[in-house]
Amino acid sequence: MNRPVALRAFVMFAILTSLAAVTGLASQAEIAEILFLIGGSLSILMLFFALSAPAPTPVPVRIRKRR
Repeated sequence: MNRPVALRAFVMFAILTSLAAVTGLASQAEIAEILFLIGGSLSILMLFFALSAPAPTPVPVRIRKRR
């Protein structure tokens, strides 16, 4: 998993988590609390992947002169 994919997934899970938190506060439903915990843990996991992925670096290529 590369950095942009992990950051995109983090944003999606953060939005899902906030929606579940709002729903849980409004309705006091047990399933909303479970979705909040699942979404929060997945958000932290995706943020960890995004921060631990190495930054892309150029690969040195040897160029030979034509004779």
